[in-house]
Amino acid sequence: MLSSLYLPLMLLAAVAGSGLALFAWLHRETPGAAPLALFLLAASLWSLTDAVGIASGRPRFWASLKLSIATLVPLAWLALVFEYTGRERWLSGSRLFALGVEPVVVSALVWTNPSHVIWRASSRVVLVDGYYVFDGTPGLALWGHQVYAYGLIAIGAALLVGMLWRTDDVFRDQSTALLVAIAVPMIVNALYLFGYTPATVDPTGIAFVLSGAVLAGAILSEHLLDVAPATRELGREKLIGELEDPVVIVDAERRVVDLNPAAESLLGVSSDDAIGTELAAFEPALVGIDDSDEITLEREGRRCYYDVRVSQLDRAHGTITGRIISLRDVTERTRREQRLDVMNRLYRHNLRNEMNVVRGNAELLDARLATPAHREYVATIIDTADEVITRSEKISALSRSVEGQSMRPIDLASILTALVGSFREEFPEATIALEAPETCRVVGDPSIEIAIQEVLENALEHADRPDPTVTVELATDGDDARLAVTDDGPGIPEQDLRVLESGAETPLEHASGVGLWLVIWAIERVGGTVAFETGETGTTVTVTLRRADS
Repeated sequence: MLSSLYLPLMLLAAVAGSGLALFAWLHRETPGAAPLALFLLAASLWSLTDAVGIASGRPRFWASLKLSIATLVPLAWLALVFEYTGRERWLSGSRLFALGVEPVVVSALVWTNPSHVIWRASSRVVLVDGYYVFDGTPGLALWGHQVYAYGLIAIGAALLVGMLWRTDDVFRDQSTALLVAIAVPMIVNALYLFGYTPATVDPTGIAFVLSGAVLAGAILSEHLLDVAPATRELGREKLIGELEDPVVIVDAERRVVDLNPAAESLLGVSSDDAIGTELAAFEPALVGIDDSDEITLEREGRRCYYDVRVSQLDRAHGTITGRIISLRDVTERTRREQRLDVMNRLYRHNLRNEMNVVRGNAELLDARLATPAHREYVATIIDTADEVITRSEKISALSRSVEGQSMRPIDLASILTALVGSFREEFPEATIALEAPETCRVVGDPSIEIAIQEVLENALEHADRPDPTVTVELATDGDDARLAVTDDGPGIPEQDLRVLESGAETPLEHASGVGLWLVIWAIERVGGTVAFETGETGTTVTVTLRRADS
């Protein structure tokens, strides 16, 4: 039996394990790979010493060497799990030194056992199938070592089991493979120690053959030595630690369990003082928020605005174990919106009314002037006032169209038909061609009509000929609807195009009007895009919108 099956399996385990150990060492930059190499090497030597001890006829020496090597397996396993899961800092310095004392003491007891018989109460060499095999009765030290070794293995297994419940498929499969790799040989070893195996030989080495096969499969199919959860956990920890947004993690009772440096600064407390304390003690405004909200906080005599987002931490069966509360400082955005709101109302109402007063008085003045030169000045005043009033009305119309409006399906074809008919009456000398299907439903709101009206009006009003031609083409392209408005005018100034493409104005580069800005804002608001193409023969404005029936 030993010569036909046991020895080949032990040698196979030794060779396969050594190969995997070398492969793991070559990938030692991956978290957990270096201790995995040590674990596999110790398991391989375990099998090799068993095989050599039986084949050499000196089982006592090789059994002692095997036991000395075996003391490294639990420690290597624990280091593997700690580093694999990103907890290697727990196993460093004095802790690692303390854990390393036990293997040294055990090795000393193993080699000096004949003088004290603490490790084995009795031992003998027996003949099995023509081979000499070492056998003995466990002593108190051996049982103590087994408790210690299985305790380390249980700690590592518990960490992996915990990861199984909170990670995704790749890391879940990796953790399962590691659990199988340690569980099988340890179960077989326990059966051997308690006398449940039929032979006097230790079958633990054979069990490492199966472990090696499981680890090889995890390496090849589950990227065991390519990616590890430790990298993800360290990355998340680094991200939260360096995040400028305050982040607080609380448990189900709203006690602080963790917070990043930005939250420490916001709450004015250190993590040591905050952890374990109810959040209400630091900031009551955050306690009642369960989803999202905007709050106002007073900080150093300054009013600050924050967007608050709350994410629930759930366990199985829907149990809420805690919450992640993140705050985004939106003070500048809120103040800018407040200023824009005031300016918008000013531009829409006050300025328009005041310009109407200017225009009315200019008309009264024009009726009293007799000098042509003076009347030209008044005409300039009236024209400028009309431009300002027109711009104000456009902004006002766009603002009204989006206030309280949500996106919904609209028929773009019918909107085009109505607009083209209206412009044909307003500009009878112009040629306006329309090519569109009977219906074309897109995702939008009333601001879409204002934007398209602005595109058509811009093409007709800025024409440099008395009989301009404008072509309006609407077509569908997969999930999109494309509207192209082409004119034969002078084209959009190059400076205006640069500003519109960059999306921002500067003191040196700015557009000459607000019409095209209104087009871009309205279209992008509903998820569409606007493109401009201009040349010597005219300009084409292409508006792309999402189809509602796609």
